[in-house]
Amino acid sequence: MQAPDRPLVRHPALWVLVALFAAEFFIFDQFGSRRFTGVYPRWNDQIQYLGEAYAGHEHARAHGLAAGLWHTLVNPSAQGTLHDFFATLVFAVAGPSRSAALAVNLFALIAWQAALFFAVARTTGSRSLALAAAALPLALAGPWADIPGSAYDFRLDHLAMCALGIASAAALLTEGCRARAWSLAFGVAVGFALLTRFLTGTYFALIFAGGLAWIAAGDERRRRLANLALAAGAAFAIAAPLLWLNREWVWNYYWIGHYVGPESAIRSQGFGLGQSLAFVGGQLGERHLGVFFGALVVLGAIAFRFLRGRDEPNAKSAPPLWTVGGLFLAAPGLVLTLHQQKSEVVVSALAPGVIVLMIAAWHALARPAPGRPTIGLVAAGVMLAALAFFTQRQLRPAFDAAAREEFRHVITLADTIIRRGRAAALPESRVAVDHITDALDAQVIRIIGYERHHVWLPFNMTLPTGIAEPTEAEVMARLALSDFVFLTEEAPAGGFPFDRKLAVLRPQTHAWCEANFRAAERFTLFGRRMVLYQRREIPFP
Repeated sequence: MQAPDRPLVRHPALWVLVALFAAEFFIFDQFGSRRFTGVYPRWNDQIQYLGEAYAGHEHARAHGLAAGLWHTLVNPSAQGTLHDFFATLVFAVAGPSRSAALAVNLFALIAWQAALFFAVARTTGSRSLALAAAALPLALAGPWADIPGSAYDFRLDHLAMCALGIASAAALLTEGCRARAWSLAFGVAVGFALLTRFLTGTYFALIFAGGLAWIAAGDERRRRLANLALAAGAAFAIAAPLLWLNREWVWNYYWIGHYVGPESAIRSQGFGLGQSLAFVGGQLGERHLGVFFGALVVLGAIAFRFLRGRDEPNAKSAPPLWTVGGLFLAAPGLVLTLHQQKSEVVVSALAPGVIVLMIAAWHALARPAPGRPTIGLVAAGVMLAALAFFTQRQLRPAFDAAAREEFRHVITLADTIIRRGRAAALPESRVAVDHITDALDAQVIRIIGYERHHVWLPFNMTLPTGIAEPTEAEVMARLALSDFVFLTEEAPAGGFPFDRKLAVLRPQTHAWCEANFRAAERFTLFGRRMVLYQRREIPFP
């Protein structure tokens, strides 16, 4: 007679998982993220979200942790409100730094992995398959690439992907909305995903609609519909208050900014349906999944097919893996395909659905077959391969010598602005730049100053005004308000309408600065020959 299976909390697989998480965190924190914390925070979105996180920490220092956390939740936001909340919690333990902020990204990924392990173990009965499933997020290319939206970039995209992954795991546990408690947990996970990134509301509207159709075509409809409504109610109760509080910001950012405002036309690529499908599919495969992920899934499927064994007596044969994976892939895929603005970064939202579908395929191929070798061997191979890929991604060089020199120059320029502004006792340092950049504007200088000097200094960005073309009168008025101005002498053509307009106005802006400011420094940065002007009354140190 076969011995009963051990509870999950006492199963050796759980300790293997804990060891995996510890190794991940150590490797990422000591090697992976440190390649990026020594340079200025690139990519404009990261600059915004780091600023909000550091401001939340400063509020917590001044008024207490509870007040600081509440401040992060109610601070006006157009896209999401949990990034600075989580960062403030981590900062309370580790102190404010980019390394601590990036740890939030890895904690989110580990939470997704843990949710996958628990959901797959519970719904399939296979601890081995659950371990292999938990390793799959490590094999993704996107989180470990030097690109916007990766785990090295503190912004909403990575957090939203992980939150969607956690919600997909919770959806598996509902057993098709037959389990009331897990349906409630699914609703809670959806609520937190909504607060992580408001845009996920469009995905979940389609996911719930698909779930409704699925239930209507099946059995136990009344019970399952009641549980689906319970999940929707829990998500609404968690997310609705903060969404309502930010309703004007959300409306202006998404409806005005993405559909009817002037910037919507600038950002729209004008793709047809075929081009949109090719864009979304191509970015998903090349940028976010990657060759290694595809190879691991295929080789794992072959191994599960031929090395399957009945080593786990409680294995189940028909969990809702295919349905949940399909919904979590199709819903964001449809939204991103039909949206007129295309961004390769947000396509990461499709990764959780792909992973659940790959687990479904593995499960179908790895059903128990007496007398065959254990599937635990395959799971161990998947875990080791995924961990090796992850480790290699953390240990490889991030930048060449030329790039590191450019990044050091940005930090030097930021220190110059900070030092001279403080020497002049400016109430705030007002900085203008004549092109859209993540290297020289007031926001990034403030972040560099905080990370290097641990002081939250007041900065105001007078230019740029946005990506749209400004009027000459507005440009000249904002120059007059500035304390420091970065002007281009020579640069490649192109850029946003703002950049092109300032290129046309280059003779006027230089003439005005020569007449009213003084040239403090000439330099070349990222292929641009530039001049830093400052007010005449600001002394050189």
